[in-house]
Amino acid sequence: MNQQKIGVFLKELRGERGLTQEQLAEKLNVSRQTVSKWESDTTMPDLESMVRICRIFQLSLDELV
Repeated sequence: MNQQKIGVFLKELRGERGLTQEQLAEKLNVSRQTVSKWESDTTMPDLESMVRICRIFQLSLDELV
């Protein structure tokens, strides 16, 4: 998986929907810091979080990764 692509893509998706990191974190049941780390490519979401992200943004896992 391309970690950088996921971080950039997640930030773009969040921005397009007008969500703050805090709001997205709430929807995913993670901390705002976790979302920040994903977006800055420090860490990558685990599979469960990726599935939740896909549900929120109505994407397939293939589209996310």
